[in-house]
Amino acid sequence: MRSSLRVAVAWVPLWGLWFLINVSSPGQSLPAAALDATVAIGGAGLLGVAVWRFTGVYVWPEHLQLRFLGTHLVTGSVFAVLWMLPIFVADAVRRHVSLLEIVRVPRVLASFAIGLWIYGLVTGVCYAVRTRGRLREQERLAAEARLAALRNQLNPHFLFNALHSLNVLVRTDPAAAQVAIEQLGELLRYTLAETEQDEVQLSEEWRFTKTYLDLEQVRFGARLSVAYRLDASTLACLVPSFTLQILAENAVRHGIGPLAAGGVVTIRSAVQDAHLLLEVSDTGAGATDASAQRGRGLRLLRERLTGLYGEAATLVTRRVVDQGFTATVTLPARRE
Repeated sequence: MRSSLRVAVAWVPLWGLWFLINVSSPGQSLPAAALDATVAIGGAGLLGVAVWRFTGVYVWPEHLQLRFLGTHLVTGSVFAVLWMLPIFVADAVRRHVSLLEIVRVPRVLASFAIGLWIYGLVTGVCYAVRTRGRLREQERLAAEARLAALRNQLNPHFLFNALHSLNVLVRTDPAAAQVAIEQLGELLRYTLAETEQDEVQLSEEWRFTKTYLDLEQVRFGARLSVAYRLDASTLACLVPSFTLQILAENAVRHGIGPLAAGGVVTIRSAVQDAHLLLEVSDTGAGATDASAQRGRGLRLLRERLTGLYGEAATLVTRRVVDQGFTATVTLPARRE
């Protein structure tokens, strides 16, 4: 309905131009000028529907050819003739004369030329709209391919780091390694289940992240503490899968891992001004802005957020030397 309304509105300026030309003719009344404009532009609009479908079948070639131009010349001639007939008939009926008295060579040639011009205008607009639609579709497919590639990079990235943790535990604490293997199985089940989804509920993402942190606590022991303040109203919000896990992993590996005394990872969620905020901070030594930018997980996450939300989502990092590092994701608060 909206598309049809936009198309109808697009014909209004041409109707107005036709009306002004007719009303300026000697002896032409306003109702007669309006009727002539309606017949002429209304007929062009109806024929434009056929032109739209024709341009969908006879697409614009990569290189212009004489056959393409010739086909449109023939089609345009048919368009011009079909467009002229109602105008001549309406004029004859209004004047109460026969159609033969209306048809004159100069007028036919002039009307035919105008009909060809209208056909060229309508055809050009149709091809432009279709080309724009194809470009948008190509951009959408390219964006989907890019997001799929990023998602497929995140899975091996996460798996490699998890296996690294297990490798340490197998040598130092076999009993803890057995517990960790079970937790890794839970993580892999989530990973495989969400492979084809770009977004999941925050509750699902938090359950996955919590299992990951439990796995890391087996390895770090008392060196790693986790605190979380998740607003209950945010748990139904949609977030890109792995978002919270990547932030938590960055905090554990780069914030807590290098410190012999360990530290605390704090996770917070809230809704502010129709935006969902996910914040993960650590009490580690802090990371330089440059190292944060180079972090593969954060880089992939930032690219993925841009691909999914454009400028509506951000990933901001903040550090305070010897006091810790904070990463904050802001994205539209959406629910299923």
